[in-house]
Amino acid sequence: MATVYPLYSSSSGNCTYIGDANSGVLVDCGVSCKRALEGLALHGIPVTALRAICVTHTHDDHVKGLKVLTKKYPIRVIALQTNLEILAQKDMVSPLCELIPVDGGSVPLDDIEINAFETMHDTPANCGYTFTLADGKRAAVCTDLGVVTDTVRGALSGVDMALIEANFDKLMLKNGYYPEQLKRRIASDHGHLSNDDSGELARFLLRSGTTRLCLGHLSEHNNTPLKAERTVVEYLHDAKRGSDYLLEVASKDLSGLAVVF
Repeated sequence: MATVYPLYSSSSGNCTYIGDANSGVLVDCGVSCKRALEGLALHGIPVTALRAICVTHTHDDHVKGLKVLTKKYPIRVIALQTNLEILAQKDMVSPLCELIPVDGGSVPLDDIEINAFETMHDTPANCGYTFTLADGKRAAVCTDLGVVTDTVRGALSGVDMALIEANFDKLMLKNGYYPEQLKRRIASDHGHLSNDDSGELARFLLRSGTTRLCLGHLSEHNNTPLKAERTVVEYLHDAKRGSDYLLEVASKDLSGLAVVF
């Protein structure tokens, strides 16, 4: 049964596995190769199960361990063409890897179909991903975006499971110690989603048919798991948690969380 494993999810490192013990893909490798492999091993997933690594963008908390992992294991790397060029030019990926652009169409990979959709963030190119499994079920990973666009809604509509961003609590960010310029960047259309933004997106997803939700990429300084969870649940007050939908919160550190869909 297909499962989403948010191995690590925070502003300091992101790495998610989608699939099973036989076959699957990583979304980002923003932790060390060692930690990524430890996360897979916790769920009984061998590195030989990895079919590809899908890169959302080239910030350090999403590609930190990519070079070492692909040097040890020349796994295919999938990304927008702009990001593939950045990874190659800046020596952030092993030259032995096959680089596969995902712009403008789906990428079939064994029994998984991979699609990317553009998102707004402060990088040269940024995207989220949807994955269609052999049984027709669909999962999505969508973090690091400052605003939910029509493109994002169109890509996520009707997915069975979605890992979505809930980066900051508005009051914590406002009253926190970050410089004002950084606060403005985080809250901008090219920054991150607040808990309220995440709640609105979650409500849209439930109405489109999504039943499995996981909140991710929480800020370590401007959010807490409890605040994110409570805010999103408030936006979903018309639905019953546990029967109409399931909601989890991904952890910064390896927690063993697995979301079956």
